Amino acid sequence: MVDTDVPARREGRSALRSIATLLTGTVASQVIGIVTMPLLSRIYGPAAFGVLAVFLSVSAVVSMVSALRYDYAIVLPGNDEDAHRLRQLSTGLVSLISALTVITTIAVFWLSRPTDRHWWVLLIGVSVFLAGETSILYFWLTRKRRYRAQSLSRIVQALITAATQAGLGWLLAPTGEWLIAGYLVGQVFGVGVLIAMDDARKTAPVRDRRSWWSLMVRYRKMPLLNAPNALVDSLRLNGINMIIGGRSLHALGQFSMAWKLAQAPMALIASAISQVYYQRMAVATPGTLKTLVRSVTLRALLLGFLPFLTLGLVAPIVVPWFLGAQWAEAGLVVQALTPWLYLNVATAPLSTVFIVAERQGTMLIFAIVYLVVPLTILLLAGADLVRAVWLTSAAMTLLLAFLIVLAHRVAARFDSHRLGSD
Repeated sequence: MVDTDVPARREGRSALRSIATLLTGTVASQVIGIVTMPLLSRIYGPAAFGVLAVFLSVSAVVSMVSALRYDYAIVLPGNDEDAHRLRQLSTGLVSLISALTVITTIAVFWLSRPTDRHWWVLLIGVSVFLAGETSILYFWLTRKRRYRAQSLSRIVQALITAATQAGLGWLLAPTGEWLIAGYLVGQVFGVGVLIAMDDARKTAPVRDRRSWWSLMVRYRKMPLLNAPNALVDSLRLNGINMIIGGRSLHALGQFSMAWKLAQAPMALIASAISQVYYQRMAVATPGTLKTLVRSVTLRALLLGFLPFLTLGLVAPIVVPWFLGAQWAEAGLVVQALTPWLYLNVATAPLSTVFIVAERQGTMLIFAIVYLVVPLTILLLAGADLVRAVWLTSAAMTLLLAFLIVLAHRVAARFDSHRLGSD
């Protein structure tokens, strides 16, 4: 008798191996970041980290849509030729957006008052290009299931970033500008590793603009629906940073450090699961999407429960001991963030469900609500950072719980419609 469960078990083992490979790189890079935090937090003050957070916020908003989300479509075509052309198209778009960003930042720099000129503004376009290329290469390597290259890139980038930031702060000046410079050096090395381990150039088709246009039309929902969704999502977190930073760079430094600490356990789990399950959800057969969504949600919640519970309990004591006495407020912020970030673990891969089910419009509506709620709370909550973060975290936790229910319903409807049409 033939065991029909063998393919399913093999697929499950393959998924676990892929998660483990990505998790290795993610864990290592996060460990490097956490281990070097006490050194960097004693070289640089909260205000310096506030400057870095402003830089990262601006560059993140632009880089999020620098390829108009066509990079996300690289895993979708049934043949590698179309995937290659999507990669070429994405690189061209990233180059164009990066160049426009450079021109814009030069204009802003020279039009601003001499006292408001910060030379690091001119580097935003460089960061946008590097982030865009990283995303393109990640999705290409995900398509080819070459997860080791991604893991190595993350490790190298984390090592170089931390070492460069520490060296520049120690040798030159402990200011935000040198934190930014160190971050960019790390980005360069991270992209370099991906390029060195990618042999796609050997099989890449000749550039064909007609094919690019055809693919742009074919995957037009990426820029029309998915890109606005991603932009709204990026504006949420980075808008939070800008609101806090508008009141105080010191407060933004406390918040950004707290966010990095609280996000570490989430990134260990969510990043690897999302990267692997994105590809599996994209090719899900009729009737299997709901089961896949339930599986990834339960796995993420179970994996994240103990780390986040522990983090929430010990953060107010451990964080100032770990980073230094000047970071006591960051410990209280970490505690406030844990419920929100815990549910982020479960929802991180779920945006893919709405893409596969062609319900990006539904996700966009949710994303707009998810943007407006925290920004409104922070604008009205006043200058008390910890209180404002608690209020924001509570509201966002409730919204994410609703998103889990919504994603399961969308997956169930997708399965029933696909089975009915077949």
